[in-house]
Amino acid sequence: MLKADADRMTSEHRPSASTPFPRARALLATVVLWTLGLGIGIWAVGTGSRGTGELRLDETLAADRGAVLADISKVINVVLGPVVGPLWLILICVVLWRTLGRVVALRAAILTLGGWLSIEIFKFLFHRHRPPTHLVHALVVETKPDSFPSGHTAFTASLVAGVFLAVAGHRALQRIILLVGLPLVVVVAASRLVIGAHFLADVVAAPLLAWGSIAVGVALGFAGPGPTFLPAWLHRLVIRDPKGDTPAP
Repeated sequence: MLKADADRMTSEHRPSASTPFPRARALLATVVLWTLGLGIGIWAVGTGSRGTGELRLDETLAADRGAVLADISKVINVVLGPVVGPLWLILICVVLWRTLGRVVALRAAILTLGGWLSIEIFKFLFHRHRPPTHLVHALVVETKPDSFPSGHTAFTASLVAGVFLAVAGHRALQRIILLVGLPLVVVVAASRLVIGAHFLADVVAAPLLAWGSIAVGVALGFAGPGPTFLPAWLHRLVIRDPKGDTPAP
């Protein structure tokens, strides 16, 4: 009796495996998001920051920012940066593992890392220089030509999307993630401008490119229903089921 009740409660909180993720839509989303993100990058780099007005915007923000806004932006620079940011991902995945299981936690990690790390490819391709430190009075010194797209913004956007997709089926939790996560992406993007580390195009395109990369993961089955965090096709390749041909739960 107790076991039946426990099984019933578990099934009520488990996402339904009967509804497949729309992989064709995911591929379409990738094409749309990457086209928008790459289009912004090509326009911004081809036109130049003076021609686009981005440099003027950064200069205006530098002149008008107050001490409080500057301090908040500097904190965000560290807290959601490439060193501390992954620690937040680990913490969130530990919580997901303890509450919703290891499959959800590992899916969140894979999708988030896929979106975030893909940004390095776009940084290499565009090779955009940072805003001139002396003109925007940058609060952090960034010298590498990797301004486009913004890594901080991409990480935050990837974390929000990765966790959102991983907890599919938990509607209330997904709403909370969107209500908290999307404004956070905007705040992080704005802080990158305030701090003088990026141009506007860098932070606008970053979520588009990161989400496009995550959509590739969705199309490949990394966000689909199933008993493992790997897609069924990949699970069959890397894990042999002693009973035969289907992945073991």
